[in-house]
Parts: sequence; structure tokens; C-alpha cells
Amino acid sequence: MRPKGDNLLPVLIRFRVSNFRSIKDEQELSMVASSLAGTPESLVHLQAEGLDLVRIAAIYGANAAGKSNVLNALRFMSAAVVRSHRGWEPGAPVPREPFLLDAACRKAASTFEADFLLDQVRYRYGFSLGSERILEEWLYSYPNRRKRLWFRRDAKAEEPFEFGKSLRGNNRTIASLTRENSLFLSAAAENNHEMLLPIRSWFASRIVFSTQANVLTTARLLTDRKPLVLDLLKLADLGIADIEPKELPTDQVARIEKLIAVLKDSTGASEEELLEGLGLPNLGGSVELTHSSSEVPAGISLPLEMESEGTRTWLSLTGPLLAVLETGSVLCVDELDRSLHPRLALEVVRIFEDPVRNPKNAQLIFNTHDTALLGNLLGGAGLRRDEVWFVEKDTAGGTHLYPLTDFKPRRDENLERGYLQGRYGAIPFIASAPFAVAEDD
Repeated sequence: MRPKGDNLLPVLIRFRVSNFRSIKDEQELSMVASSLAGTPESLVHLQAEGLDLVRIAAIYGANAAGKSNVLNALRFMSAAVVRSHRGWEPGAPVPREPFLLDAACRKAASTFEADFLLDQVRYRYGFSLGSERILEEWLYSYPNRRKRLWFRRDAKAEEPFEFGKSLRGNNRTIASLTRENSLFLSAAAENNHEMLLPIRSWFASRIVFSTQANVLTTARLLTDRKPLVLDLLKLADLGIADIEPKELPTDQVARIEKLIAVLKDSTGASEEELLEGLGLPNLGGSVELTHSSSEVPAGISLPLEMESEGTRTWLSLTGPLLAVLETGSVLCVDELDRSLHPRLALEVVRIFEDPVRNPKNAQLIFNTHDTALLGNLLGGAGLRRDEVWFVEKDTAGGTHLYPLTDFKPRRDENLERGYLQGRYGAIPFIASAPFAVAEDD
């Protein structure tokens, strides 16, 4: 039985990118489900669009093949929407990173586009930019599957901006305030455009990036979600009995305040964003964990820096995980399996696929080397076939992103073995020449 789509929250449908870091030609990550990939219980059904979406996208590939750059491209797009008007310096170059292994790409446009659902309506927003200015920008809505123009921007046109009848507001005034190196959507949101604020908010708050060093979101939840945080920490079997915030010394807080003041002026980022980048939950400090055992039932508290990398990784993931489950957002994790036991990584996947534990249709996009997620060695089914993606570089150094469903694997096929044997590509080719340390004469 398919989940109902009556209470859908924002979800990602597709993301496309070209000419960004190792990505040369356009690549697309699609969350649209395949009819041949498995049972529908874990899918999100978009009745108005006639689509089923998966809640998981797992990206496999060799080291340096470009797995992280798929997530980095989505991060760049979100940051451009949120910060380009306020954070990018007037007259300064656009802070993009084109594909550098082809001289033509250094001058060609970089393009980003996303299809997503907001308030039961599908939107398609994207932009192309060069090193000096925004070249194109567009936003369409699809109520009842009918395409409607909200706005279109073409830097080469005599009149760069075109607005559809669907977009009400001070469009021309805001267009006159939009710099060549800033997105119109970013400028509109900064000027409180009522219809475009929710679109900007989708990129600002509905796409969440989890980093290994950041415990900001987890620490925020300690005020009113502490039992849930503890439940997830205990799920990981880390021996943690309690968690509390820990304050920093006054002189250290003063230094951080000065650093943030300088960074706010130079980057345009908010205090909250800068604290997150510094790995601090707030200006007060970090967190402290209490461990208990049969020998010390009362427990002993340890500062975060004394915890194992696995504990810090899980703690960093706990807050974003709870946040996206509560809001129905998209969680992006670079190297989900880093320092995590395969069973724990599998449990994260199962949480997102479970309609009971994930009733608001949150989505998870991650890259990994953990092949155990492909099979049933850990008990039960692994990833659906249409949840698995691969990246591989061509001879020119460009990243190609493609789904497992391109190979039409049999329902009973051992995906883990097939991947490791190179049946689907996206694995490293080890040089045949032996490696040996030279002996002393």
C-alpha cells in the first residue's frame, strides 16, 4: 500500500548541475522511483504529479571520482540563493568553481537547477552563471501540471527580466536593485518579496548539510528535545547516559565574538552560520557527555574532544537527523559510513524508509563506500535499486553520475558482489605493477 500524499511537505524531485568542480557535462540526480525497483511502502506518492519518489539516494564510487561534488553542487546552489545578494561583494567575481581540466569550461557557464515540491505545487528553479555575472535565471511553477512562468532572466537580452502574471509584487523595483553578480531570487528575499520568500526559504532551511565537526543542531535540541537526542545516542550503543551543554571560558568567548564580527562583515553570513562553521553550538561553548558502566554507575563526564571519532560523528549527525525528520526536509551527508559501524549506517537508512518513523517524508542523500548497504548480510533488505547511484570519471577527468537501474539488475542479484566485481563500474582500478619499498644496499 502506497503512502498517501495528502500531507506532503517539501521534497526534492530532481537536481541537475554542469561545469562545477569535477562535473563537466550536465549530470542529474533524480529521486523519481522506478516501477521495477521494489515494494512501494517506502515511497512518497505525489498524486498531483503522478509520481512516486524515493526517500534515499546513496552515491557510490571510487575515491576522487566526484561523489562529494554532487553534494557540494547542491550546497553551492543553496548558498547562492541565500547569500549572493548580501554576501557576494558588488563588482567582485562570482565565487564559482568551473571544471578546470578543459580550457573551454573555464569560460563556459556553470548551471544549477532543482525541481521540488512546496505547498503541493511543483517548482523548477535554476540559474547559469559565469565568472563575472549571472547569465540566466528562471523560476516556473506547475499547478495541476500546467507550466507557469514566474520570472526569467537573460543577461544578453535587451530587457534582461521577464515576469509572468503569476508573480505578484514589486518585481521591477527589485530587478533594478539586483546586481549583475547576484541572483534575483536572493535579492527578492532580502527585500521581503512575499511570494518568493518561501522559495528562498526552501533552499535555506529545507536542505540540511551534516558535517563531521558540527554539533550545533544537536546542541540546540537539548533545550526541548533532549529525550530524543538521548534515544539516538543510546541507539548507537556508545555507553552514553547523558548529554549537557558546556560553557567556554569568558576570554575565549570574547575572542570568538571578535572573529565572528570580522567574518560577518567580510562574508555576509549570519552569526548562526559562522558558529556552525566553527563547530560551536553557540557562543557559550560545546557539549559534554556522561558515560556510565557497571564499575561507575553514577557515570563520568568527558569533554567532546576526548570522545572517539565515531562518537563525534554520530553526535554531529543526531541533531540534523532529528531536525529533518520533524520538518520533512532533505539531509545531505558526506561519507555517511565514516567512523560508523555498518549496522548503524543501515539503521539510519531504515529510519528514513520507515513511514512510521519518517511520517513527514524527509529525504536522505549521502555518499558512501559501505557495500553492506547494498545487500542483506546485516539482515533484511538493503537499499532499493532506485536508491543507488554511481559516479565514475571519464578519460577527460569529468564525473558521470548514473543510477543502478540503468543495469536492470535481477531482483535476486547480489548487488554487493556485483559492485565489487566491477559489474556496474564506479570502482578503482588498481595498478598491476607491484608496490614495494626499496631495500637498503
